[in-house]
Amino acid sequence: MKRFFPLFLLMLLLLVVSLACSAGAAPAPAVTPIQPNQQPQQNQQPQQNLPDPSPVPPTATEPPAVDSGGLKTFTDKNNLYQIQVPSDWVYKQSSGENYYIDQFKSPDEKALVENIVYDDGTTFNGGQKGKFALQLIYQFYSATGSNKDITITGDQLQDDGSERLTWYSESGGYSGASYFETREGRTTFLMFTIEWLDDYKDLYFDTLNQIVESYAIP
Repeated sequence: MKRFFPLFLLMLLLLVVSLACSAGAAPAPAVTPIQPNQQPQQNQQPQQNLPDPSPVPPTATEPPAVDSGGLKTFTDKNNLYQIQVPSDWVYKQSSGENYYIDQFKSPDEKALVENIVYDDGTTFNGGQKGKFALQLIYQFYSATGSNKDITITGDQLQDDGSERLTWYSESGGYSGASYFETREGRTTFLMFTIEWLDDYKDLYFDTLNQIVESYAIP
């Protein structure tokens, strides 16, 4: 027992000194944990404003240059095609995610010409072009929003490699012809459509055919 007494005194002395030193020290700051999925403030990136994928309402633009003879030449903004249309037809453009539409409509709104350009970077292979063309016709030209409203009356390959679908709307009382093809490595899909009210076919059919014949690649 006696040989452990000096050791006990030494340990007691160290304990007293330790308590005296800690009495004057400042308390350690509290640690604030980072919540799950929360980054430290200095590492946070500014939030990006993503584009709205919903279609943009049609917006009129500056009219194209007018040629002699009451026609105006319109060139697609990406130089994909060029047409001649009557100078008094009203032009509008609308757009959405991966597509845009050029539209010319007669002053009495009984006939129109439209071109849809679609490109999401995916290659169109085999019969995908025809299926996609039908999907667009049902989506944009059905009077009821149903594919049952559209009847396809013809499907014909053209000399330039495009394909033509002729159709009419059961309940809308109008008809049309849509020419479609792919460009730019088969990722860019184009569909050029003429449309007329059936009661006004005799008035506009020749004009619409002339517009089709004027179609060219700049």
